[in-house]
Amino acid sequence: MYKKVLIAEDQQTISKGLKSSLETFGIGKIDTTHYCDNAILKIKAALKKNMPFDLLITDLSFKEDHHSRDVKSGTELIEQVKKIQPDLRIIVFSIENRVGKVKKLLDEYFIDAYISKGRREFEDIKKALQIVFDGGKYYSDSISMLLRNSRNISEVSNSDTLILKLLAGGLKQKQIPEYFKKNNIPSGSKRSIEYRLQELKTIFGAETLPQLISITKDIGLI
Repeated sequence: MYKKVLIAEDQQTISKGLKSSLETFGIGKIDTTHYCDNAILKIKAALKKNMPFDLLITDLSFKEDHHSRDVKSGTELIEQVKKIQPDLRIIVFSIENRVGKVKKLLDEYFIDAYISKGRREFEDIKKALQIVFDGGKYYSDSISMLLRNSRNISEVSNSDTLILKLLAGGLKQKQIPEYFKKNNIPSGSKRSIEYRLQELKTIFGAETLPQLISITKDIGLI
C-alpha cells in the first residue's frame, strides 16, 4: 500500500475524516495541508529528500483568507504537481461536478480518480485507494454518469435541444407542437416530440421529464 500520502483540503473536519479513513489502510505517513502553495512545497521537499509522496488527494476549491497565495485552486495545484512529479498518483475529492472541468482533469492532467463529496464519499475513497494503487482508474457514480452523459451529447440534435429548452422554460409538452408549427420548425408533431423525449430519457438515463431537464442542465446542454 502507499507509503506517503498528502491531503490538500482546506476544511479541517473533512481533512481529519480523510486522514482517519486512510489510517485504516496502514499507510506509513499521512501529511495534510490547507493550502495549495504548501502542498507544492511539501512535494518538492519530499523529492529533495528522496522520500517522495506516492499519492495526492486534493479538493479543487480553496477559500480565500488572510494568507497570500500563488496557487489558489486544486486544478492549478494539479497542473504544477504534474510538472514537478509527473508520476504522482492523484485523487480529486470535490463537490465540483461541471463536466468541462472534470473532463479537463481527466484528459489533460490524467488524474487517477475523481470522488464526489457526498453521502458515500468515504466508501468511494476506500475503493479508489485500492483501485488506483493497483494501477486502475476510479470515479464515483455521479462522475461516471456525468461522463457518460457528456458522450451522449453528440446524439442530441438542435431540435432536441430546443425541445428541452422550451420545457425548461416552462412550456408544457402539449404546447410544443404548436410552438414548432408557429415558428415553421419541421418534425414538430405531437408523436415526433413524444418519441424524441422518450429517446432522450433513454440516452441520459432519466425516468421523468424533470429528471431529464435536471441532467441536461447539469451537463451544460441547456
